[in-house]
Amino acid sequence: MTPPVDGGELGDFELPSYGIRRIQAAVMADPELQDAAVTMIDRESADVAAYTDAILATNPNLIGISIYVWSTPTLVEVARQIKQARPQCTIIFGGPSARTVLFDLPLYQHSESYMDGLVSREGEMIFCEIAKCVLSDNRTLESIPGLHIPTSNGWVQTDPRPSLLMLDEIPSPYASQIMKPDAVSYLETFRGCPLSCTFCEWGASDKNGAVFSAEYLTRELEAYQEQNVPAVFLVDAGLNLNARGFQNLCEAERNVSFLKSANFWCEIYPSHVRQEHLDFLSNIGPSYLGIGLQSLDPEVLQAHQRPFNQTKFESSIEQLASVSEGEVQIIFGLPLDSPEGFLKTLSYARSLPVAVRAYHCLVLPDALMSRSQPEWEIAYDPLTLEMTSCRGWSHDDLLQMRDRLTSEAIGSGGRAGNYWWYFPRI
Repeated sequence: MTPPVDGGELGDFELPSYGIRRIQAAVMADPELQDAAVTMIDRESADVAAYTDAILATNPNLIGISIYVWSTPTLVEVARQIKQARPQCTIIFGGPSARTVLFDLPLYQHSESYMDGLVSREGEMIFCEIAKCVLSDNRTLESIPGLHIPTSNGWVQTDPRPSLLMLDEIPSPYASQIMKPDAVSYLETFRGCPLSCTFCEWGASDKNGAVFSAEYLTRELEAYQEQNVPAVFLVDAGLNLNARGFQNLCEAERNVSFLKSANFWCEIYPSHVRQEHLDFLSNIGPSYLGIGLQSLDPEVLQAHQRPFNQTKFESSIEQLASVSEGEVQIIFGLPLDSPEGFLKTLSYARSLPVAVRAYHCLVLPDALMSRSQPEWEIAYDPLTLEMTSCRGWSHDDLLQMRDRLTSEAIGSGGRAGNYWWYFPRI
């Protein structure tokens, strides 16, 4: 379920769902599944009945449901209704929020009544294996590595599934021409994250460092060119967090010379900025560069396993500001921080030669939902996953900070969404 852009910030840019089309491309490319009918359904709104009717109209044998924060309540209810109407249909959940800890929440309990399996890692190859299992009927899901299977007595985990060593095995939805033309494209050079910040899902599990080759990335950029995409969103954890991935991207851009003609959006980790990154950014001229700070308090950052060197950070900000338009990203509501501490972070961030974006802390699977400490006393909304209170922040503190940020952001010529507040460069 692709949501509208929060706050309508990107104007006319269209951002289609990407991960689920990765799965679609893999199924369509598998020679053993060539006779299977494949339908991709994205209603783009929380209309349970519309989803249910559209799915049942295909008489499915297998359904893969990709969930994130905004889509989980709707699509879990869709799965419940589909299982009641068509109990013989196999339903598999995957996506960034598809973790056992989420489905153990009271809101989503008894998952065995509406799902048959859960994929919590890369889904492309395993979903093809599941499809062949379901269609051939000569294997059980329990025989497929990398699944969590819900039962009335808890989760059963199948054998571990090795990480892919060669990401080039994953078919591209752009090369398959199943992505919408004239829409924002998504680019990956590697997966996972070498960091393990507790507030972030990126570095919780996958650290094998596998990358997409320069040849693969060259074909991606060529496909973007053919499909007239207006902007490229690098969905890596950071432009500079995998050296081989970055070098492959540089080579692909030299081969195609496309990024300099499109809007380029990426995240970059400030403590790892080197001259090669500055040269690349200067050459292509990115229109958006996200720079994570999160908090200025060293004790808060240490508790959340976030490395930080203020001298290096400030030097990197000066260098990045000289070659691109960037924004520093900070979070309010982090456990062990406080309203006073966050306001110091905000004041510091706004003193830098970049824009600033503040986010309301979310309690995500593979992040604070499973990696917080008991003494942090976190409480969160089970629907939106937004932090409602924790050590250092009361419920009223968070509500008041939201109101204050809205007033100050708009007063400074910035903007506000449901979960972000933007302050333009001073």
